[in-house]
Formats: sequence, structure tokens, C-alpha cells
Amino acid sequence: MHGINRCMSRNGNIRKDQMLGKAYGIGVGPGDPKLLTVKATEILEQLKIVFYPSFGKNSIALDIARSHIRTDAKLIEMNIPLFPNEAKVAAYQNFANQIKEYLNKQVDVGVLCEGDPLFFGSFITIRDLLKESHQVKVVSGISSIMSAFVHLDDFMGQGDDSISIITAGTDEFLIRDKISKSNTTIIIKVAKHLKKIKKIVTDLDLSETSMYISQIDQAHQYSDRLSMISDEVIEYFSIIIIKNHKLN
Repeated sequence: MHGINRCMSRNGNIRKDQMLGKAYGIGVGPGDPKLLTVKATEILEQLKIVFYPSFGKNSIALDIARSHIRTDAKLIEMNIPLFPNEAKVAAYQNFANQIKEYLNKQVDVGVLCEGDPLFFGSFITIRDLLKESHQVKVVSGISSIMSAFVHLDDFMGQGDDSISIITAGTDEFLIRDKISKSNTTIIIKVAKHLKKIKKIVTDLDLSETSMYISQIDQAHQYSDRLSMISDEVIEYFSIIIIKNHKLN
């Protein structure tokens, strides 16, 4: 793969006519390697430098993409804290700087991202740190919420349905408002907020039409009615889907 053309500005900063590498944010889907796109596999098979997120544990993204990565490619782990703090900011900056070093040497770099890179993906921050000085391309991937509806044998919306996607850590009043006004509400990043969401759903009398699903398209995928899920369950990669039958 070839880097892009850039040039040096008068103050020595890189501009568009000097040869630089290109950074690819590659969406690898939610878990099943068979859901990896053809475009993603074609790019992965050419890259010699691949960064992958681990978040302090085994990398789902790397497991998904591994069979399409060159055997001689250098794999670089990005261990990034899950929750916002100074360490997380510093980690992103550190990895962005590492990526820039390769790009400045005219080496293309891939950054794996579970699901789609621009849907609450870790790559969004990396992209923002790179895009002013380097060319960044995003390769779309199937997001976990799209796959969740397939596994639940349900649809996200149809006709004039309103759909809301919200993180579980959002203010409780706003969550209640979104659920009340939406035909379908998708709540992501549930983890420690499960008990709060269950209470809201119960208060709104929507328990019978609310589903919980975690580790989508992975070996330990699990789903059930939200009312059947223990309050003690803490799985970061989980989704709650609420269908508001009162609006139908």
C-alpha cells in the first residue's frame, strides 16, 4: 500500500505533498469473523503494522481479524482504560504518537476497532488526534446493535418509527424521556448501570418488551428478557433493547 503525498510547510510541519503513510480505522464487526467485510480483509492483508485495542484483557478485535493479518505484520497492543480519566487521555495520545511515527516513515498503519469505528469506537479519539496532520481512512464494520436485532429475531424500526440510541450512563431523566418518546430505544454500555435501567423500564411498564443481550456474535453470547437478568450482572459489552408498545 502506498502513502499519500504531502509537503513541508515553511515552519517544517508536514503538509499535503510529502509522502506519508495512511492510517486505517478498520471496523471488524461485533465478534463473528465471518462478518468482517471484504474491504476490511483486503486492507488487512496488505498492512505490516496493526494496532489493536485490549482494554486490559484479551482483544476481541484482534481475535476477529487475526486470520486476515499478514504473518509478518507487527502487532501493537493498545491497552486503554475503559472509563474516562487522565490515564485514558494520556494513553490515546501515546498511541496516536506511535502511529504518527510510522506514518511519517511512509508506512501505512491499521487500527482495529470492534464493531464500527465511528459508532462509539475507540478509533474516534485516535482519528481526531491524527486527522490534522495525516490522512485517515475509515473502513466501516457491522455494529453490535445491528447484529443484536438479528439474534433477537426482531427489527429496529419500520415506517415512521422513532429510534433512540443512548448510553446507560446518561442522566436518568433523559433516559426516561427518550424511552417514552421512542418506538425503539437501544441502551449501550450497560455494565454498572443495569439496576438503574431495570428500574426505569419497570416504572414505565415496559419490562415485557425489553430485552438484554451481551457479547454479541461471540462464544458466550447471552440474551433474555431484561426482567430475568440479575442486578449483579456486569458486562460492559451489553445492550438493552426496549420496544415501546404504548406508541403503536
